[in-house]
Amino acid sequence: MDTRGARPRNGPAGGPETATQGGDVSVIGGAVAQVLGPADGGIRSHVRALVPRLEHLGVPAPVFAPMELGDPVCDVEPVPVPGSGASMGWWSARRSLDAALDRCERGPVVLLHAHGLKAAFLCERLRSGQPLVVSVHNVVLPGPGGTRRRLAERAAASTWRRADRLVVPSAAVLEDLPSALHHNARVVAPVVEIAPPVRSAHEVRRSLGVPDGAPLAVCVARLHPQKRLDVLAAAWRTVQRRAPGAWLVVAGDGPERAAVEAWFAGMTGVVLAGAIAAVSDVLAAADVSVISSDWEAVPLVLIESLGVGTPVVCTDVGVARELLADGRSGRVVDTGDPEALAEAIGSMLAVSSSVGGEPRTGGAPIYPVGFEPDQLVRRLVDVYQELL
Repeated sequence: MDTRGARPRNGPAGGPETATQGGDVSVIGGAVAQVLGPADGGIRSHVRALVPRLEHLGVPAPVFAPMELGDPVCDVEPVPVPGSGASMGWWSARRSLDAALDRCERGPVVLLHAHGLKAAFLCERLRSGQPLVVSVHNVVLPGPGGTRRRLAERAAASTWRRADRLVVPSAAVLEDLPSALHHNARVVAPVVEIAPPVRSAHEVRRSLGVPDGAPLAVCVARLHPQKRLDVLAAAWRTVQRRAPGAWLVVAGDGPERAAVEAWFAGMTGVVLAGAIAAVSDVLAAADVSVISSDWEAVPLVLIESLGVGTPVVCTDVGVARELLADGRSGRVVDTGDPEALAEAIGSMLAVSSSVGGEPRTGGAPIYPVGFEPDQLVRRLVDVYQELL
């Protein structure tokens, strides 16, 4: 939809100040509303890192999201967004978002940036529709699944077509989109904020009950079927037989909590830590970070792990093969293969043990090339400027 002639949302007169550093963003001329659906994990982390950097560049970036988000990404204007099985209709939700945008105090809203499919569906038919940028954080791929899946595929494709620009996290995700959408898509990886580790590895291990010097693998993941923690559990049984002194910490929470507890039941040296705030501390204390997912666009924990200097064993998802190509930063294994995962974890733990010494403490994070946050945000601002 070409909405560049649409009126800006009501708000205080005047646009943002021109940024004093980097490129000139004065042509934005108003606020860019960041709209989230009932998002978990990576989308929330991305928006939490994105918003302050946009504000630093002089781009007001108010966030509109469901109250059910709980742990807020930042200051949020609550708007209802229907989730699975929600009783509230989409038209009612759109009226609520329209009203929230009209009373925005950050300046006239000149552009909408929807993060994910539900947020995009909410934004696509607003009454005075500004240009719409949609971040495609995942794609409904064609495949078996009956009528419901086919309807989901069609709804997603229709929503993507209505966007003025699509932002995709990687070239692989771009290839998964219908070819007719490629001209309207821009590849910009999600922004990841890597907090410098604060506590020493000794302190972190002690808080988790892990002995100093014990080989330690850490998996930071939402407890969700996509993460294939059943595969990790099967792999870890093999690791324990080969390296009885090894420990595993699984950090995260989610709908598969009970199943995960059952998969790891009876194993010694396994800590189900639940959700943790200081992710960098835990990753920096580990000898290896493990990702067992069936699918990821850009595994954020992969970026975080490399940023604090911890090698990674990752299934062949997203940008893993690209970032671990040197063979020194980690290993890539096939998805759904517990034996391959166990062999790679054991190999990385053995290398760490042979080095010896005291547990590492984290230093200042170092971002992998191509994932520096400020560069990514400026590329995203370039996408905004294409429409204004």
